[in-house]
Amino acid sequence: MVGLIREYVREEVYYREGMALGLDRDDTVIRRRLKQKLEFVAEAAGIATEPTDDDLRAFLEQRGDAYRTDARVSFVHVFLSAERRGNAVAQDAAPVLAALQSGNEAVDPTALGDPTMLERQFEDVPLRDIAAQFGEEFADRVAGLPVGQWQGPIESSYGMHLVLLGARTDGRAPALDEVRDALRRDWLNERRSAANEAYYQSLLQRYTVTTEGRGGNAMNEPSSSTHR
Repeated sequence: MVGLIREYVREEVYYREGMALGLDRDDTVIRRRLKQKLEFVAEAAGIATEPTDDDLRAFLEQRGDAYRTDARVSFVHVFLSAERRGNAVAQDAAPVLAALQSGNEAVDPTALGDPTMLERQFEDVPLRDIAAQFGEEFADRVAGLPVGQWQGPIESSYGMHLVLLGARTDGRAPALDEVRDALRRDWLNERRSAANEAYYQSLLQRYTVTTEGRGGNAMNEPSSSTHR
């Protein structure tokens, strides 16, 4: 206990002497820490209560697109290299597509087309991931294909592809219970941000801020209790 008391007294003495010497005034770390503590105070005041289901439901209605589930696709493709085939790649795709559409069980899709490091089969992949890998135009074309039919050629940044769409799941708006945790987190974050900004604006009214080099124009109107 004696040791704890001595350490507390030491800390208090150093703190008071440091403040008396103005050591806090030009220290970036201390300035940022004080700013952070004030932000914590403002944010805590802004989230005194938990959101109700009505709050979350309204939040979801306003920002539904942010929580919408992604469209997903499953497909197999046969790749034709534009680098290898040059201008003939589109023409070469026609007989390959005919063979795939023939229904002949002897036709092995993996034996057709050109070698590639790309995966040949994609299972239940978000459409945005397909767009990231193959390009937006390719993803849009694949999403619009009929299920169970070889189609193409469809161009990507790699070359041409003949595609068999196996399944497609459209994106949809989620129910409240499906995204409750994410909604709560985002709702609280928005409340914290709004409370912090409102608190800052209320403090700013106590000051006159003049930016040099702009004709001495004030950034905000001074209040009755103006400080500099």
